[in-house]
Amino acid sequence: MSGFEVAGILLGAFPLIISGLERWRDVAQVGNFYWRIRKEYSKCRSDVQFYEIWYKRNLKELLLPIMDVDDVNNLVKDPGGKEWCSKILEARLEQRLQESYGLYMQIIREMNETALELKKEISPENETIQNKLSPPTTAKQRRPSSSNPLSQFNHTAVLSTRSRLTYEAFRIKFSFNGPIRHELFEKMKEYNERLEKLLSTSDKISSLQNTVSFASVKQSALESMIKQVPKKSDLLFRALQKAWQCPCQEHHSAHLRLEHRAPSGICFEIILTFTAPSSQMYPRWEWREMKCMQVPNCSPSERPMKISTKSPSLPSSFGRTSVPAPRPPAASSPSKNKKKVVAFTPPSPSVSGIQLNTPLDPGLKLCQLLSDQTPKKCIGVIGHDDEEYHLHPFTKRKVISAGNGRNPITLDHILSSNYEGYLSRRQRYSIALLLASSVAQLQSTAWLRADLTKQDIFFFPSEVDGQTISYHEPFIHQDFLPYDHNHAHHTISNTSQDSSKFYSLGILLLELCFGRRLEDSPHRKNYPTDTGDVKNAFDLMAALKWSRGVSEEGGDDYASAVKWCFVGANYSNQSWRSELVKNVIRPLEVCQEHFKTGLGI
Repeated sequence: MSGFEVAGILLGAFPLIISGLERWRDVAQVGNFYWRIRKEYSKCRSDVQFYEIWYKRNLKELLLPIMDVDDVNNLVKDPGGKEWCSKILEARLEQRLQESYGLYMQIIREMNETALELKKEISPENETIQNKLSPPTTAKQRRPSSSNPLSQFNHTAVLSTRSRLTYEAFRIKFSFNGPIRHELFEKMKEYNERLEKLLSTSDKISSLQNTVSFASVKQSALESMIKQVPKKSDLLFRALQKAWQCPCQEHHSAHLRLEHRAPSGICFEIILTFTAPSSQMYPRWEWREMKCMQVPNCSPSERPMKISTKSPSLPSSFGRTSVPAPRPPAASSPSKNKKKVVAFTPPSPSVSGIQLNTPLDPGLKLCQLLSDQTPKKCIGVIGHDDEEYHLHPFTKRKVISAGNGRNPITLDHILSSNYEGYLSRRQRYSIALLLASSVAQLQSTAWLRADLTKQDIFFFPSEVDGQTISYHEPFIHQDFLPYDHNHAHHTISNTSQDSSKFYSLGILLLELCFGRRLEDSPHRKNYPTDTGDVKNAFDLMAALKWSRGVSEEGGDDYASAVKWCFVGANYSNQSWRSELVKNVIRPLEVCQEHFKTGLGI
């Protein structure tokens, strides 16, 4: 007999115990002493029902994760059914309980033995009592064999005396055996508690294992995504930088939205701006919001132009027609290239060529394209090093320009005492996660050439009312410098200050934790206000002292993220992005999950 089959037998024992207890009640009623045991009887019956319900609930808690609700209910209703002998069900139970399966079933066997003892203790066995509780016999059967009335009377009196003595003996037995029943009930209680604890600890261990496994998978997916972003974001900047092809390139700039991206896909949200001097003639546009992504199903009508950065020359054919282009006298085609080539004068290796999917003006520039306000789903495709980005315009924020007097606000201003708005703790922690994730994605790319500071982070008003600030959508700003200068700057940024690369991130996390700037804190005011490396050293000393209170203010997870930035980071480590995910981003994600748990989300 399997252990789980015994579980069904035990479940069927409780109704038998109650039936035996009801026989005691009937005996007491026939013997006219029920009123003397009524209280004890009621308590005994309620105890049996209580332990029956407790045991049923333990069984349901055991079975519901591995069976349907209806199947569990049907199983409990039929204690002697065939399903209790199912090998498949027993295998599922072994997998659910793991190493505690054998002990769990042993407890059920011991509990079943206790139930049998309780049943034996309660069931009346005296033949005289059983006869009294049996259906009445016929008159013929009750007629005495002797016709002597005195003899009949004496016999009846003797039987009556014996019955009274028997009933009294049962009453005494029921009353005096109370401690025995109490001991058996205590065993039932102990067994149920053990079953409950074993199942609870098994579930906790399984939950922890699943949590660790899920967290590991999530972290791995996050690391994989973050490792893709630096290259893609850098290529996007290079593609934009080379796509301008206009003398006003120095007046162009871009804001890149900082996102804690999902592993499902990578889409960059940017704001392109043009601040041209009023004294010069340039295309008329100031602000364009774009989503830059790969769209395989983008139709030709929706992508009128493709800007390529692979070659400074154009093929002689474009669109659907093949038209030979005249050869300028000052230019000649290489002997190895048999195709006719149009050479622009003056040629420049840093200026991109344009490959058109539709017959458009080959001299069209991205700057001119952005000045076209005609609504389009896709205005074109830019690319660099075999990476393509479709430019999809959209409108989400209020236009910021010199003409309307509006300016974005910086995180530095938001954290200052002069800011009239309010940034909640949840909003601050959300920004902290965005910044940490963005450092992992953008550090050492053209978008983030130096350490990230609060002066580099911008927020824009929404398009709806022009007043509401989307705190969950911060941006960083970058100009489009000449390529060579930009590349040199980028290289220097990669090779300097490696040992202190994450100090600025740690200071940002500190400021967002407490909702105030470092320079406004009492810790920083204790040091002189210098400049350069001396100022940075004093900032670090003040930040380290300030960080001692992070655990009380923001919790252990937030404190561990801050601590790693100051004392645990190693930028020279090739896997620093993975370390940043593990030690900063994941703890900050846990902080965000605490907010969801607290709100019951």
